[in-house]
Amino acid sequence: MTLNPLRTLFLMLSRTPPAIMLLMIIGVAVLVTVTVTSSESVRDKAFNDTLKDLERKNNAKTKVVYVIKDIADGQVITSEALEEKEIELARTPQDAVTNSTIAIGRTVKYGVSTGQILSTHDLAPQGISLSFESHVKEGMRAVTFAVDANSGVAGFIAPDSHVDILGMAGSGADTRVAPILSDVQVVAVGQMFERQAKNQANPAGSVTVAVSPEDTQKLIKALSASKLYLSLRNGRDHTPVATVDVTALYPRPAKAISATNSGEQALSNLIPPPLPDFNAGPLASASFNSSSAQPVPPPLHEIEMWTGSKKDVVSVPK
Repeated sequence: MTLNPLRTLFLMLSRTPPAIMLLMIIGVAVLVTVTVTSSESVRDKAFNDTLKDLERKNNAKTKVVYVIKDIADGQVITSEALEEKEIELARTPQDAVTNSTIAIGRTVKYGVSTGQILSTHDLAPQGISLSFESHVKEGMRAVTFAVDANSGVAGFIAPDSHVDILGMAGSGADTRVAPILSDVQVVAVGQMFERQAKNQANPAGSVTVAVSPEDTQKLIKALSASKLYLSLRNGRDHTPVATVDVTALYPRPAKAISATNSGEQALSNLIPPPLPDFNAGPLASASFNSSSAQPVPPPLHEIEMWTGSKKDVVSVPK
């Protein structure tokens, strides 16, 4: 006959002396306590490690590229338009550009504004060049004119530079110079309309600028009436300057000035002198004749003589 295991264990314990049984119970309790404590310590250590890792990730910082100057779609990114800053890793977009050298010289697909974190999705793929028309903003017109080393700032003007256009007319002491247009964007230098990554001079015989339709007429008028010079601006300087029409560079005739100042005088110059009165008698006729004409004899004195009803008139000198 097979005994129940629990009954067998009970019989064995009942035959064990009390002292040994107490030691066995204490040993089992200690073993359970050590096991439970060790397991809790492992779990606490794992929890603390995870918490520290999360805190480290939350406090970690990384470098991103901020846009400090508005860049229109289709324009080439320059170093003056970017700035690198460190921000918390948790706030960093996944597609953020982390180094400005990656973006300089690249073309933007979409316009980016000041204060925006530059994204890789904002950059056009390398090797793809947008058309020249995309570099001219909507509502603007592209105008090209010739420059030389002196008038073109020795070739240091590049696409996306901003310049003032000055006109010069006259010579010697009569030379006059004045700004014709202010803060004009250069869209091309020669045949190049994308800014190069390397900052170096690019001498060219022409520049293309983007101006409004009204300024287009003003610029073409200045091209035909004066010599144009470019004045290069700092990339962040957009303070306007007072401009004039090219006709202000030429002195106005004195007659034109006096006629303009007095409208009545201008009208009086157009009125012919009054005609002489030919019915004023022989004296008026004599004054109208030139000095070379024959002198008019003085009028005779008339004497009336009556014989009955007959009247006779005799003329004698006075």
